[in-house]
Amino acid sequence: MKDFFDKGLTFVKDTINGLPVFSSREQSGRYGGVEYDEKHYFFIPYYLSEYNFAIHTMRCLPVGVPDVNTLPKRRVFHFPNNHSENELKEYMHGSAKEIVCESNENELNTLETLANDIDALDKKLTYGMLAVGGIAAVFNPLVGAGIAVKALLPGFASIVNKFGLRPAGKKLSQLKLDKDVKEAQDSITNDFEHSNTLRVINPILQELELALRTNEEEHDPLVDPNLAVGSIPEIEHDRWRQLTEKAICHVYKEAFYNAKLHQKARLGPEDIRWLNTMFLIK
Repeated sequence: MKDFFDKGLTFVKDTINGLPVFSSREQSGRYGGVEYDEKHYFFIPYYLSEYNFAIHTMRCLPVGVPDVNTLPKRRVFHFPNNHSENELKEYMHGSAKEIVCESNENELNTLETLANDIDALDKKLTYGMLAVGGIAAVFNPLVGAGIAVKALLPGFASIVNKFGLRPAGKKLSQLKLDKDVKEAQDSITNDFEHSNTLRVINPILQELELALRTNEEEHDPLVDPNLAVGSIPEIEHDRWRQLTEKAICHVYKEAFYNAKLHQKARLGPEDIRWLNTMFLIK
C-alpha cells in the first residue's frame, strides 16, 4: 500500500519484497557554483527492515527549476560504510530480481547499473515517478497544457481518473496525455542513465550506524565526537547535509513517534535526542 504524506505528491513510501523504499522530490538553494539536477540514493541503517536497511531515493532540483530541464545530471550514492554497496547489490540482484533492469554479466557490479536497477524499482513504487512533484503544474491555467504535461509523471492519467481531476486550459485526449508523459519520462530516465555517478561515504549515515549499534554509555551522538560533523569532498556544497537529514526523518518518522518501536529499531534515549534535532529543523 503506497502512503503519500506530502502535499503535491512529493513523498511516497512502500515496502518492496521486504525492503522499505522511500522516494521524494526536493528543492535546494544551496549551490556554490554549477547547478545540477541530481538523483540521490541513500542507504539508511534501519533495523525495522528485515534487511536492516532502507533505501531513500531523492530527486533534487535548484529552486524554481522544472522537472524537465537542461541542467547537467548527476547521481549520488550515499553509504554509511564501505560494505553497504555490496549489501544493496545483493538485495537488488536477489530479492528484487524481477523488478530490476535486464543487465549483462559484465555490468552486474557497476555503480551505474545499480542506479539503473534502483530507478526501475523506483518506477514500480511511484507509477514511474522519476519526475515526482509536477502534478500541480497541469492545473495552472497560465501554463499551456502541452508544456505542463512535460512535468508530470507516467500514471498521471490514472490519478486524474481516480480523483476526477481535469486539467485547466486545453483539453488533452487520454492518448495524447499518456504519450507526452511517457516521452518526458523516457527523456529524464535517459538523461540520468548517461550522467555521472558518484559513490560517497556520508558522515551523517556513519553516525547513525554507530549510534544504532551502541548504547548511551558507549556513545552519545550529541555529546561524544560526532562523525556527522564531517564533510563529503566529492560534493562541492553542503546541500547533502540537509537532504540526508530529510531522508532520515522520512525513514524514521514512524519509529521516532512510536515509543513501542524504539527497542526494535535499536533507538536508545540518546538516539531519540539526536534524531529530535533533525525533526526540529526539517
